[in-house]
Amino acid sequence: MKKKHTNLNNIFFLFLIFFLLGNISLFSQHSIWGTFTTGNSALPNETIKCIAIDSNDTKWIGTFMSGIATISSTGWTVYNTENSMLPNNYINTIAIDNNDTKWIGTDGGGIATFDNTNWTIYNTENSDLPSNVIMTIICEPNGNIWIGTYFGGLARFDGKEWKIYNTGNSGLPSNKVVSIAIDTNGKKWIGTHGGGLVTYDDTNWKVYNENNSKIPNNYIYSIVIEPDNTKWIGTGGGGLASYNDIFWNVYNTENSGLPDNNIRPLIISENGLIWIGTYFGGLAVFDGENWIVYNTKNSDIPDDEITFIASGKYDTKWIGTERSGLYTVKDTIKGEIDDITYATNTKSIIFSKKNDKQTGDETEIPDIYKPAEYKNNIVFLLDVSNIDKEPKKLRLFIRSFKMMINYKQTKGTNYGVSILTYSSKDKTPSKSTSLSEKQKRLIAITNNVKIEGITPFNKGLMKAYELASTNSLPGGNCQVILAADGKINDNEKQIKEITNSYYEDNNITFSILSFGRQSWKEDRKMKNLIPRGGGHYYKIDPVRFIDNWSATFQLGTSVFRGDIDKEEKIDLPGQIGFALNKKIISSGFLNGGIKTQFNWGRLHGKKKGNSFKNKYFEGCLNFQVIINRWFNRTFKFEIIRPYAFVGIGFIRYRTILRDQNGTITDYYGYSFESENPASNVDDPEKCKPNVELIFPIGGGVNYKLNDQIDLELEMSSRFMNSDKLDAKVSQKNDKYLFFSIGITYKFIQKEFLANILNK
Repeated sequence: MKKKHTNLNNIFFLFLIFFLLGNISLFSQHSIWGTFTTGNSALPNETIKCIAIDSNDTKWIGTFMSGIATISSTGWTVYNTENSMLPNNYINTIAIDNNDTKWIGTDGGGIATFDNTNWTIYNTENSDLPSNVIMTIICEPNGNIWIGTYFGGLARFDGKEWKIYNTGNSGLPSNKVVSIAIDTNGKKWIGTHGGGLVTYDDTNWKVYNENNSKIPNNYIYSIVIEPDNTKWIGTGGGGLASYNDIFWNVYNTENSGLPDNNIRPLIISENGLIWIGTYFGGLAVFDGENWIVYNTKNSDIPDDEITFIASGKYDTKWIGTERSGLYTVKDTIKGEIDDITYATNTKSIIFSKKNDKQTGDETEIPDIYKPAEYKNNIVFLLDVSNIDKEPKKLRLFIRSFKMMINYKQTKGTNYGVSILTYSSKDKTPSKSTSLSEKQKRLIAITNNVKIEGITPFNKGLMKAYELASTNSLPGGNCQVILAADGKINDNEKQIKEITNSYYEDNNITFSILSFGRQSWKEDRKMKNLIPRGGGHYYKIDPVRFIDNWSATFQLGTSVFRGDIDKEEKIDLPGQIGFALNKKIISSGFLNGGIKTQFNWGRLHGKKKGNSFKNKYFEGCLNFQVIINRWFNRTFKFEIIRPYAFVGIGFIRYRTILRDQNGTITDYYGYSFESENPASNVDDPEKCKPNVELIFPIGGGVNYKLNDQIDLELEMSSRFMNSDKLDAKVSQKNDKYLFFSIGITYKFIQKEFLANILNK
């Protein structure tokens, strides 16, 4: 079996992280954050779905699309479908049993087990596993493995026999099982996607939902259980609930410090704190009375969408994110917290602790623990000499700034926004580079600063850092963001010293929006200017006309609805189609595009002895939207994405209506000799076809096979202001339906600005 190992740089980095995490005395008063990405480690993908830690302290990290990565004292190893027996690279869950065997649940490939030597695969073809989409696995001490599947219900496997529980043979309220926990009495607590919470004691089932209990939501994403059997339940929209078998307590954004009602992972640390990962509110810690929130504004967390939390050695939490890789944080909160007070003269937060034994000692918590209630400064830095006499570029920069501000302020934090303009070449840039009042309002400018004369980049950068530091309070999140259109010609080493110094000493991050078509060398230089973990590099390559095209081939059937629409026979294929698609917009929430569709098909019907046949060709121009996220942000579409479209087009057809004797009684698109109707029964002569306007409306789903190929399932209806399709004219307009499957091939895919900036 082949394994991927890191180079010496990655091993050195890994050694450094473990050295830092291992020195407990060094971190007794400060939190230390470490970040692992595809850029600084051998992590193969930055979408982390699960983390498990074995008895050797090896971390097993499941990614979405790139298999499994392990990290240990000896380095990194990657397992995927190419170098191992792993059946699928989409990993949803990993559990480790008493024998240190890894149970790996995939999104479509079933289960793989791995004992560090041998692989075993269980799927719907070679076992009684009810579904290949595995959402959660838990291993009992007695050797039973409990498996939650999506669509197939719950499975129990004892190593030899399978027992399946579903809505048909048990009290399970839904076949979509996404979380499982087992209490000290051996009772299973099972979270479903839409069916609420259910318990099973190996005999009886009991369901808790919004109708029969105080559980706040029927989408149960996580369950953890304290030693006293108190259950903590994370829901998809209702916040966090606790249940001690008698009373319910519900915590949400309105009645507590919880930053988001969409809960994903939960764990209980050894000191009894509840660690809560949210969908877009970051990480929260709760001791039963007080809340601490970590997010991208008040800490080094790179992403507010938390997918998994695992607890490792040295009180370290290993945290997976949706888009930004893996990070670690040292748990420095010791003991039970009594009270939080604000020392107004120092603007710091003091935690008083019970286990200080009434000594009166107070421990000042580092800035990283402070809530995001401070003013945050953003400074946009712009060299106007690069855009002189090019107002289009200025508008593009302003649009990018607006997107970043809107995205950040939807997270619930207000920013002081400054824009600093300078010129590195011309003393007097043209008026076209000045911001209009409308542009200032768009990005909510609170401070507009211009540097007169020719100014090198390093001096402009220093001035930007001074602005970011002005009036900012401790714990704030201050940023300098550069819009770069071309090369940065100043001394690279000196600039890096400036950015690193301000990040280390003042916690001011530095990011670059790169709009030019730089070479890979220039890209690397600019990325190198950003402090590690202290900013982002956004490569913005404008979408061109030749980008984001795709072609779809469809097969399906057409179903007629009109005066003569009763026909048991269904022709397959009754329709053959081809579509050319062009994505033209994206908001991050949805993509929009133009779909040009051409179809060849036939319609038929039979009613009260009359029958008709219609052969047609149609062309449509549709506007299509593809949804990337659900409306309330509780779900992100990855593999399966719904779409809808509406448009206008034409249908060109010939149709013949016959009576029960087979005689033509009406027609369109054929010549007919009324004196001799019998001569037209078998093969009437064609003439000019009929053409009508049609109005298509429909929807479907795309299933992503890989980055270039999608499968497509579509249903649509064609409305028209005509009653001639079946050649029987009455008072009821005709219409017809499409049901089709297709395959789509995508050409030259490129991300839009909204997708890049909202990552």
